Amino acid sequence: MRFLLAVLAVVSLSFGGVFEDLENRLKEIRTVKVVFIQKTVYSWYPKPDVSKGYFYATKGGKFRVEYTYPDRVIMVSDGERIIIYNEEDREAIVDSVKNNTSPVIESLFFFSRPLGEVFEPIGEIGRGDVRVLILKPKAEDENVEKVFVEVNPDLEVVRVRVVDREKTETVIDFIDVQKNFTPSPGLFILDLPPDVRIREAGGF
Repeated sequence: MRFLLAVLAVVSLSFGGVFEDLENRLKEIRTVKVVFIQKTVYSWYPKPDVSKGYFYATKGGKFRVEYTYPDRVIMVSDGERIIIYNEEDREAIVDSVKNNTSPVIESLFFFSRPLGEVFEPIGEIGRGDVRVLILKPKAEDENVEKVFVEVNPDLEVVRVRVVDREKTETVIDFIDVQKNFTPSPGLFILDLPPDVRIREAGGF
C-alpha cells in the first residue's frame, strides 16, 4: 500500500508510561484528519520520493487518502473494499481491504486494534522537548520492521518514521491534525467518472 500514515507519544515520563499514555490517547480518537508531507528514502536510490496530501480515517476502518503532489491520487475505503484512483491516468483499481492492510495500519491509522496488541516498545529517545518512541510489530509485517514516533509535550504527533526490512525509510511529517470531527456523508465514498478504466483485483 502506498501510504503508511500513523500517530503517537509524550513528555518526560517513564518508558512504560509513554507507551501506556499513547495507547490511552488513541482510544479517545473516533475520527482524524491529517495534512501530511511524506518522504521515502530508498536504500538503493539516492533521490527521495516526496509527496503531499490529506488523510481522513474513522474508527472501524473507513479512510480516505488524497495525494495532491506530485500526482493526484485518491484512495477511499468503506471498510470492506478500497478504490485507488489516479486522476491523470484516468484509471482505478478496486480491491479488498484485506489485501491492503496489516495489524500495524489497523492500530495506527484505523484505531481498531489496541496499540499494545500490535506493538512492543523497544526504546525511547529524548530530543529536546520531543520524545521518540521506538516500536516493533509483535507479528511479522513485510512492510514494517520498526516505527519511530515523535511527539511534543502535548502528546501531539509531529513525525512518524517507518523502516522496512530492506531499510527503506518513510518519514511522515504531520503539518496539521484534527481529531473527532464529523465526516460528511460522502467522505468515504468515491464515485468514479464514467470514462475511467477500472481494474478489479482480490476476487472482486
